[in-house]
Amino acid sequence: MRMRTRTAAFLTLLAALALTSVGPAVGDAESGQRHVAMIRLRGAIDVPSAEYLDRALRVAEEQQAQCLLVLLNTPGGLGQPMKDMTEALLNASLPTIVYVYPAGAFAISAGTFVTLSAHIAAMQPATTIGAAHPVQLFSMPQAPEEPKEAEGEEETEGAEEKVLPSVDATMEKMVNTFALQARVIAEARGRNADWAEKAVRQSATLSAAEALEQGVIDFVADSPEDLLSAIDGREVTLPGNRKVTLATAGAPIIEVSATAKEQFLHVLADPNILLVLLVLAGLGIMFELQNPGAILPGVIGGLSLLLALYSMAVLPVNYAGVGLIVFAMLLFLGEVKMVSHGVLTVGGVASFVVGALMLMDTSLSPALRVSWQVIVVMTVLVLLFFLFIVGAAVRAHMRKVETGEQGMLNARGRALSVLGPRGTVLVEGERWRARAVEGEIAEGEQIQVVRQDGFTLLVRQRQQSESGEARS
Repeated sequence: MRMRTRTAAFLTLLAALALTSVGPAVGDAESGQRHVAMIRLRGAIDVPSAEYLDRALRVAEEQQAQCLLVLLNTPGGLGQPMKDMTEALLNASLPTIVYVYPAGAFAISAGTFVTLSAHIAAMQPATTIGAAHPVQLFSMPQAPEEPKEAEGEEETEGAEEKVLPSVDATMEKMVNTFALQARVIAEARGRNADWAEKAVRQSATLSAAEALEQGVIDFVADSPEDLLSAIDGREVTLPGNRKVTLATAGAPIIEVSATAKEQFLHVLADPNILLVLLVLAGLGIMFELQNPGAILPGVIGGLSLLLALYSMAVLPVNYAGVGLIVFAMLLFLGEVKMVSHGVLTVGGVASFVVGALMLMDTSLSPALRVSWQVIVVMTVLVLLFFLFIVGAAVRAHMRKVETGEQGMLNARGRALSVLGPRGTVLVEGERWRARAVEGEIAEGEQIQVVRQDGFTLLVRQRQQSESGEARS
């Protein structure tokens, strides 16, 4: 009887739990309040950024989120990761929203392409979009054209143009490619294609209000919550002509955080970090070579070199800049080991600064430039390292040995007993067995070490003039 009662109570409890769990789920399905997945893209657009966005799209789809909200704040970035991100957004199987946020944020250069690629583009009122023109850091300005006076001059000038390589021709091809890409993306999303092309060709920029007025974006909102309320009920067309109506007002926001690996790799994909890693690698390895067995500097140098290799793999590195940085360190090392009256130091500083400026290929985005503050700090650090630490180590290697048999040679002391020829002496504050090599030495006489034979010192009596000088 008791067993039946317990069984009935257990079944009743299970039924109650089932009803409790099913009730809210049915209500959520009826109300359509699925959550909104959200990610934050900050800093330069790089390979880890593209991988993060791609993973977030997959996670949002697996979790059956109704859309993916991207909070964007970027000064630009690399061309290939930007292309990967625009393709991911254009082919997303769920609605995507790019929101330039927070106040003061930018969607510059590559960020403009990413914003235009989303199903819904929005901006916080105090944000900026545009300036997508490729940048050539070392391009020379064109001289103004002079009027052509004769046909002969025209032929000469034409011949020169064919012989001399043109940086402007390369830039024109790059600009045309990016301008066409921006126009295609804008047309695919029903946005202002003329302005998108102008952003590439003329570095045009817009405030949030201007972008909304010119049809570059769809909404201006003060916060993510306000944006979700504004887009509630909007219909979005997905690949395959599938239409989805958003129900985002009051929907919960669940952030898809970047993994520790993605965050770490995003840090390594920073040109400033690459310069720091190259400096640490060079200093650590050189110090280990100068002082074998130090271990810690070698470990730090090796790890920094491996991390720098990853950074160089994902960043558009100019290896001429890397070579100049390495050459600068060799010049600093030469200054420590030889007298150049500062010539090697000046050459090292110049080589290091030029190498740091040339380290990155900034033809696609100014966001890839190494900061001047970082260049100055690293230059001072390298100078101090070679002038003080490495310099002290080199001087220590060149100093006369002061220990062992060589260290005892010509050391001075006093006879503690009569050396006839054997006895005891006091040298360098220590008692030694000694043997006189030039006759008997009286107790208390000043002596000088001639040679060390095991634990016995061979000594001679110091000259009278030397003893008098020592006592004075």
